Amino acid sequence: MSGSGSGSGAGHGGGSGGSIREAGGALGMMGATREEEYFRRQQKEQLDNLKSKLEADISQRQQEIQNHDKVLEQHQQRLNEIEKGHGK
Repeated sequence: MSGSGSGSGAGHGGGSGGSIREAGGALGMMGATREEEYFRRQQKEQLDNLKSKLEADISQRQQEIQNHDKVLEQHQQRLNEIEKGHGK
């Protein structure tokens, strides 16, 4: 009776993902494990890259907000000066 997990042979959960998997047995299981580890590392790297990009984007947007706040404050000061001068 053969197992039904990854790497246990063609058509038995391991699919026909290559000759090592098709062979089944310990070598097939080891190949499936290494493949799964590879994809987990790839996924982690992609998520880490996405996180870094999002953090950089957030930082940039926060800087833009600060810059806009400064400009708004300057405009408000100019408006106040105009109103003071106009009211004389």
